[in-house]
Amino acid sequence: MSVPDPSHVSPSFVIGEIYDRRSELHKPYGGGWQSGISSSSLYPLIFLFAGHSGTRHGYADRPEDDGTFLYTGEGQRGDMKMTRGNLAILHHSMNAKALHLFRTLKKGAQRYVGEFVYGGHEWIVKPDTDGLDRNAIVFRLVPIGHLEHRELQDEMDASEDVSLEEARRRAIAAAKVDGSANSKSGSRAVYERSRTVRDYVLLRAAGRCELCEQPAPFKRKSGDHYLEPHHTTRVSDGGPDHPRFVAALCPTCHREVHYGEHAKLKNDGLVEKLRTIEP
Repeated sequence: MSVPDPSHVSPSFVIGEIYDRRSELHKPYGGGWQSGISSSSLYPLIFLFAGHSGTRHGYADRPEDDGTFLYTGEGQRGDMKMTRGNLAILHHSMNAKALHLFRTLKKGAQRYVGEFVYGGHEWIVKPDTDGLDRNAIVFRLVPIGHLEHRELQDEMDASEDVSLEEARRRAIAAAKVDGSANSKSGSRAVYERSRTVRDYVLLRAAGRCELCEQPAPFKRKSGDHYLEPHHTTRVSDGGPDHPRFVAALCPTCHREVHYGEHAKLKNDGLVEKLRTIEP
């Protein structure tokens, strides 16, 4: 798998912002102009478009009470397949591509809903565009806002002594989602996958910031060195990712790589370093 160009970090969007046309998104950021699932070759992002007009093709996308979002996969006729756009959603974390969801309004306007991560999927019998029953994929998407602070708050499991090799094996396995299994897992499974990757990255760092290479500034109450996970291909932090895109940083470096004068240069350096650590 190719590593995203470090100069092309996923852009940020403002929740609730309205774009009059899809061209306002595709011209600067790439992606197909017609499909409901549009993966960019220029940036590490996937656009997802949901709207009421999709009901005539058997789609019924909607938010749930817990903040997750049910999003119907692509394919208007016959059984859906876990290929192309559907597969891109399934493997977005392993491929370090952010999922950005938009609601289609009248006259093609698009309102930004937010950034999400894959939280499971189900196969459901639903009518296609011809009204015939078929097997359809419904993805459960988890808002990334649910995850951004949890990685910092959770303690590592002190009851389990795991080797670095075993922790790495678990982290890579967590990033590789099995597309053959039905799932209603939602937020809980996302938290577990995210924590598995985070725990390995913290073990890998061995108490030293992976940017400045200085010892962690203090220890948690548990005795673990305090470092923060940073997702190098995201504007925000949080959500399951492959270990090759996550670094363990001291709080100062973490803030600098987001907000510092040379933030991009620092992040680029991290991407290059992780390429050698996690080939």
